[in-house]
Amino acid sequence: MSESFEELEARYRTALNRVSEAYRALNETMGEPRPIPLGEEPPLLTKAERDAQTEAMEALQAYVPLRDRYWATRWGREGNPPKS
Repeated sequence: MSESFEELEARYRTALNRVSEAYRALNETMGEPRPIPLGEEPPLLTKAERDAQTEAMEALQAYVPLRDRYWATRWGREGNPPKS
């Protein structure tokens, strides 16, 4: 049985919300990104920082294929193909 558009849209929204939450948590954990001054070593990452980075990466990797499938399906459904 194939997935309905409504089910795909629900999974897409869930994945998008996961990405948003993961990147918000990453920003809270690590703070704003800053360049490493010349001659200094990169800072050591704590386990919490590594875990936040991993979750953000995994959330994005799960989201991208769903995003592409959702928008391809939606464009086909609405008869509104993307302009190149």
